[in-house]
Amino acid sequence: MYAYPLEVISDMYVSKVGGYSPELEEGEIGINANALSMNTSLIAGETVARIRFFDEAYPFFLRKTYRIVGLEEHNEGYEFSENGEVVFSEEEYREEYAGREVIINAVEDFRIGDRTEIFRIIRERMRLI
Repeated sequence: MYAYPLEVISDMYVSKVGGYSPELEEGEIGINANALSMNTSLIAGETVARIRFFDEAYPFFLRKTYRIVGLEEHNEGYEFSENGEVVFSEEEYREEYAGREVIINAVEDFRIGDRTEIFRIIRERMRLI
């Protein structure tokens, strides 16, 4: 059994940031593939989720989305996710992220589906306020 990601409510998980991988593209986060399959309903390569650090207060619709990537033992960055920790791309990783707790929110992807037009409109309206 892996320590992370830990499901707190349906399709929402808690994990820690383990590090970064040069193999990941911007807009992707990596998690140990075995931890994904054992601890979550997230589907590597398909699931899109929003990440929130515990001390951030950004509105849900303004948070960036990430595609979940399953990290295998041969991948760079796997060593940073041995217990299911989140691994960022090299471009998006910041040193202050290391060890911080994050919430992985896949509710939008699983419950709402592809409603990008709705979210685009909400983002535009939020900028006007």
